[in-house]
Amino acid sequence: MKNFFRAAPFAALAAAALLSGCGKSGDSGKIRMITEATFPPYEFREGTEVVGIDVEICKAVAAALGKELAVEDVEFDSVLPSLIANKAELAAAGITVNEDRKKMVDFSDPYVETGIVVISAKAAPVKGADDAKGKRIGVQNGTTSADWCVEVLGQEPDRFDSPASAFAALKAGKIDLVVADVDPAENLVKGEDAYGITSEPRFLTSESYAVAIKKGQPELLAVINKTIAELKASGRLDEIFAEFKAKADALVASEEE
Repeated sequence: MKNFFRAAPFAALAAAALLSGCGKSGDSGKIRMITEATFPPYEFREGTEVVGIDVEICKAVAAALGKELAVEDVEFDSVLPSLIANKAELAAAGITVNEDRKKMVDFSDPYVETGIVVISAKAAPVKGADDAKGKRIGVQNGTTSADWCVEVLGQEPDRFDSPASAFAALKAGKIDLVVADVDPAENLVKGEDAYGITSEPRFLTSESYAVAIKKGQPELLAVINKTIAELKASGRLDEIFAEFKAKADALVASEEE
């Protein structure tokens, strides 16, 4: 990151100029990220602080712009509307790139390939769409998991404010299965004897996560893409993933004690 301005001076300086004066309360030293902090390892809370893979990526973007990152936590279905309403310059919340969202915002290059999975009782595994049809399904509201239920199964799921809330409903017998992104799903079933990821093949969909920004900011987009490319090339992105997956595992273990 130290050599970024030498590598791409015009894009970086233009983006910095674009963002000057955009910080909260007129503080041009900050760039704002909006997220939803119930999605470990991508974003979750350590005490009062929001941390995670997405936060670290956006911190690197902020550093490339010579700014400090300010993070705001909202409900997931408010993330993109808040970005569009100028409440932040960056949105990162394990946001899957899809055609509907591309009409609303611009996306960076993807930083991970992932997918959604089924969590169900091991004694009654749900392997895919055929098994899931007609069952009571829990999802996080505003996610591609909800879209999958409507578009593929033709049914409305039960909507929750987080994957953890949906999983709690599954364990309480209120629903039959949960559809969620694989990383939070893996954390939810850790140490569970009765529940697991039962979808076969593992992913119901193939998805990519990226950073979102308001449309019409090519200079900022160039800085974000350059930052992601540098994080990948240096191996730092792999380190970030390993660090926060371990922290998310530790969080789950502490909650079980």
